[in-house]
Amino acid sequence: PNDPAAVSPAGPQVKQQLDYYSDVLVLTAVSAAQPDGPVLAGAKFPVSSVRFPFSFQMYKENLLSGRPGVQAAWDSLADTGDVLLRANICPIDASALPCDDSDVRKHAEGIAKIITDLPGLKEGQVIRAPASLALQ
Repeated sequence: PNDPAAVSPAGPQVKQQLDYYSDVLVLTAVSAAQPDGPVLAGAKFPVSSVRFPFSFQMYKENLLSGRPGVQAAWDSLADTGDVLLRANICPIDASALPCDDSDVRKHAEGIAKIITDLPGLKEGQVIRAPASLALQ
């Protein structure tokens, strides 16, 4: 329905139609141990510039280090904890990013796991498995 005043029925939420020219892909990272905790890092890209499949790596510039405790939380998570990654496609005019659930056009979540004790790894050495996110 094109009527903005129309009320959607209860049940599974229907995602809105994508606008490839103005929507943004918003990536956020939180501790998997605290999925409702603070967002530690994030990035956004115009959907029009993204070619799927899409590969991305978080860097120091992606940390929300202006928020208290984020740097310490990220440092403790970097080599010891799993990271929950979320991807949302949001309208460019959303009041905040990541956008509210009602504004999300597509969503995905995945975990970047820490892997230890693999044959060939030195003691204490870890690797992080990438997260795979299927936008739905």
